Amino acid sequence: MNNSRRSIKIAIPVPIIIIVVLAIIIAIIFCVLNSSESNEELFWKYFAQAGDITQVILNDKLNAQENFKQTNSYTSNGNIAVILTQGEVSSKRFNVSTNVRHDANTNRTHADVTLKNGELDVFNVSYANSNDIYGIKCDEVFGSYVGIQNSNLTALGASYGINNVPDTIDKNEYVNLFEVTDTQKQHITDIYLPIIMQHIDSELYEKTEENIEINGASYNTNAYKINLTSDNVYAIIVDCINTLKTDTETLMMISDKLSKLGFGTEYTDTANLVQKLDEIVGQLQIQDNLIITVYESDETNIRTNIVFGSKANITYDRIGNISNLSADISYQKNINEGDEEGVIDLNTLAQTSSTTARFIINKNINENTTISNIQIIPDIQNLEENIDIQINMGAIQNDNITNSFSIIINRIENEKQYTTTITYNNNIAKADTVEEIEELSGNNTAIANNYTPEQFDIFIKTWTSMFIDKLSEKMNTLGLEEIANELEQINIE
Repeated sequence: MNNSRRSIKIAIPVPIIIIVVLAIIIAIIFCVLNSSESNEELFWKYFAQAGDITQVILNDKLNAQENFKQTNSYTSNGNIAVILTQGEVSSKRFNVSTNVRHDANTNRTHADVTLKNGELDVFNVSYANSNDIYGIKCDEVFGSYVGIQNSNLTALGASYGINNVPDTIDKNEYVNLFEVTDTQKQHITDIYLPIIMQHIDSELYEKTEENIEINGASYNTNAYKINLTSDNVYAIIVDCINTLKTDTETLMMISDKLSKLGFGTEYTDTANLVQKLDEIVGQLQIQDNLIITVYESDETNIRTNIVFGSKANITYDRIGNISNLSADISYQKNINEGDEEGVIDLNTLAQTSSTTARFIINKNINENTTISNIQIIPDIQNLEENIDIQINMGAIQNDNITNSFSIIINRIENEKQYTTTITYNNNIAKADTVEEIEELSGNNTAIANNYTPEQFDIFIKTWTSMFIDKLSEKMNTLGLEEIANELEQINIE
């Protein structure tokens, strides 16, 4: 095992961070200017109404489903279909069934994930949770569960050389990570709104009349707009960052959220945060204008559009009980040309090139469904390689929930197009009673917390190697030699 000191960090995609930050800004910056007539005051009045964008981003149906599953006994049945396509003619498919039951009285959960060959069960993995013990079992590898106890994790992580592990992990903390209390909103409003407004001259606020179309319907709106130059944006950001360095309350809020994400004292200590903020100011370069337009109809904000040069175009529509968020975000990454294949050329060591990734996000919410579509293009110079994700989260209806997910991965290898399509459909239903679920303990589970790192490391490596061998064998049985070969390669490494 690698004994070097490590830190656990949870990576969040850059576009998601951008959207969440913008959402928080929209949610917290508001003015109570109800009877004003100036373009400036009307802009902020209607801009404030878009604060409910946080409900779109944080996914109210996901929270409702989690609460439903925590408070009820339920069963869940689903099917995963995987289709592997090479070119236009070669295609292979396999299916995986999922069956879950949860007993709210004992707070125990059991799940079976079964690889299928038609109706025949080929390979099974079980998952179980009782109290704070979580385990998985594969009877073809080991007759008992292998798991971990969700307590004293700080000491357990330290014994493996892993820093910054919380003592227990509460998934609800991550679900609610970007929520901001009303008191925090008010504090940020009081501190940062005046800074933003003082950098925007009243002449920059414009008002026009525009017809726009939303969901096929036409609306005659008043459009309130500000167009900020890159210098304006730079001055606002620098002034806000410099103020943040002395804003203890907001620094503590940021420190707390970074700590929950697994960042160490380099980021969570407020003194170190201030140093990081200084570094950001020193490296900050703004080259694009920022345009924000608010569309008002019948004294209601029905659309907010934010355009940041060619890097981001975000639109939030809100009509009745239907909300739609769309975002087109580009992210540029520098690549050191001298690092390819481990060859260092002193003539090109200092040279860098860049690739631009593109993230296209669309989220639509109505009473029955939340539909999220995400397209990721790692390099806009190679549009044939991309990832498409669709997530449909259903509302709770008659104590039932229906969800569906799909992901399509397109890649080019040796000038051939490969496509992997994964779909998952499942139904969750409240149950008065469920089949009894066994309790996990040291008698039926190899719990990592109960062993020294040396003991458990040897065991889990052996278990993992045997598991991969068995899964590779099953994939060969299904005629999926490519996957089997990749699994065998993982085992060798």
